[in-house]
Amino acid sequence: MIKIDQVNVRIGKREILSEISATITPGAWTCLVGPNGAGKTSLLRVLLGTSPYSGSVTDNGEEVFQNQSRNVAFVPQHPQIPVGMSVGEYVMLGRAKKDGWGNESKSSRALVSETLKLTGLFAMQSQMVSHLSGGEMQRALIARALVQEPELILLDEPTSALDLHHQIAILNSIEILKDRGVTIVSTMHDITLAAMYADHIIVMKQGGILLSGTSQEVVHSPELKKAFDNRINVFTLDSGRPVIMPTKEN
Repeated sequence: MIKIDQVNVRIGKREILSEISATITPGAWTCLVGPNGAGKTSLLRVLLGTSPYSGSVTDNGEEVFQNQSRNVAFVPQHPQIPVGMSVGEYVMLGRAKKDGWGNESKSSRALVSETLKLTGLFAMQSQMVSHLSGGEMQRALIARALVQEPELILLDEPTSALDLHHQIAILNSIEILKDRGVTIVSTMHDITLAAMYADHIIVMKQGGILLSGTSQEVVHSPELKKAFDNRINVFTLDSGRPVIMPTKEN
């Protein structure tokens, strides 16, 4: 279990996160939503253990920045793209911590091959990563994270550069990780997709948490609309599934 207790993050005099407290349920999908600048990516980096903070963030009782043995995969929104590396080699990096680079086991190679097929990259495995489109690169990032077989996976806007078909395919592949006991924390702009896949939603605004609960509780709470300055509407389909749409301004 991950416990976040009174966490603050500052950059110079600017307060990025303020008095953040939350519990991340193990083996579940928690999605961070909120307007731009709410602090979602900053909170992901705190959970990763790469961002300085005050307060406490513990993963299974140990402060995250002190635990170097955590098996955490991170999928950033704006990655550094390596030069001279093929898609297959890039995805194989996800096995380096387990096997060592260049010493991948037969089972690791099979897992990479299976994941390349799952993410629609198998035919591109010899192509240079630097030649990929934004959506293809995003799929490569997620494939590398999947083969890592992490205990915790952090994803910053995992569907932002993908068309609808690939959005659903990628989210389905991430959802499978829950069956393996993986804890998932993501940011997502599309609240409808967040409600479809996440077990819990945390609504953030101006560096704080405005609302937290199960997906159904949050989506149907009036506080959700307040987070977006009442510029969204929530509709419920006959199936019971919520759809969140922006309000058209006249």
